Amino acid sequence: MKKSIFLTSIFSLVFACSPAEKPNTQTLIDQQNVEGLRARQAELVKQNNTIKSELNLVMDAIDSFDKDKKRSLVTVFAVQETAFAHTVVLQGEVKTNQNLMLNAEFMGVVKAIHVKEGQQVVKGDLLVTINDGGLAENAALQKVQLDLAKTLFERQQRLWEQNIGSEMEYLQAKTAFESQHKGYEQLQQQLSKTKLFAPFSGRIDDIVTEVGQLVSPSAQPLLRLVNLSSMYVEVDVPERYFSNINKGTIAQVEIPVLNHTYSSKVIHKGTHINTGNRTFKISISADKSIALAPNLITTVRLVDYQNPNAIAIPLEVVSENFSGEQYVYVINKSNKAEKRFIKTGRVEGDVVEVLEGLRTADRVIDEGARLVKENENVQITNAL
Repeated sequence: MKKSIFLTSIFSLVFACSPAEKPNTQTLIDQQNVEGLRARQAELVKQNNTIKSELNLVMDAIDSFDKDKKRSLVTVFAVQETAFAHTVVLQGEVKTNQNLMLNAEFMGVVKAIHVKEGQQVVKGDLLVTINDGGLAENAALQKVQLDLAKTLFERQQRLWEQNIGSEMEYLQAKTAFESQHKGYEQLQQQLSKTKLFAPFSGRIDDIVTEVGQLVSPSAQPLLRLVNLSSMYVEVDVPERYFSNINKGTIAQVEIPVLNHTYSSKVIHKGTHINTGNRTFKISISADKSIALAPNLITTVRLVDYQNPNAIAIPLEVVSENFSGEQYVYVINKSNKAEKRFIKTGRVEGDVVEVLEGLRTADRVIDEGARLVKENENVQITNAL
């Protein structure tokens, strides 16, 4: 028995001193054995990778077989290319090129008003007559004197052509006729100013004067004439949109007071920048299917950017870390939540354009995106 114990001790001692035994980590550190430590490092890394790989297999198996384990419930959507447009919202006003307050051109008393408010008139229609104060009688007398002067001149001209009479008599007759003719034309011009005619077709929007009122060119206007068939919407656009908004740009116009919205386009773009408010003017076609009034307030949405093949996602699924980096969660092939950093562009309503980070067919977590963690197993509740 003692012999057996002795032999076992000898064998143990021999194997302990054998060069085949690997020194432990502390021994290598004490010996400052760099080569040995590097070999130990490689061995531990290999063991760690093996353990990690096996651990993942175990965890996947547990996730697969454990029916009672709770997973985060999420919904997902597949990323697709879609048309994306960004709009700028501005305020505009309904305008018309023909909206005039008509003034008197002759001082006198209003004799007659030939139209009523709301009446449609045609260009050249008589609107208002002003008492001429005897100017018509003077014109009639001037016409008689003009006819006489004309007769005398024509007679003297025939005599002069026959070499009868003096040149002085001919010139005097000619001068008298021309003087009477010029005076008569001036009276006619003055007389024409006693009648106010419509300069264009339109509607009588407001009559300011009344019969018997003394009016003059420098006094208050007589009436307002508006052409409602030549209306448009005018908008002051900030200078920063000058290169993005042009003639033909798509616009959506809302007229709140009429509860009416219609689609249109920019028909004119101004080239002058207002130095006071740094804006330029644009004009948008009016909707002729509805009755409009000048100076109505409108809300205008102008498309300043569009991409027909954009990747756009709901803004609510985008998160941001402390560094300002934006990310979403996508579902990988193992049905786990994977954090995907993205770069976004313009926002339109509740949708944002993604410029980098997502591809078509990527499955992005929608509902539950704020609750999941990276590499977490999830359960998709919507079929996709």
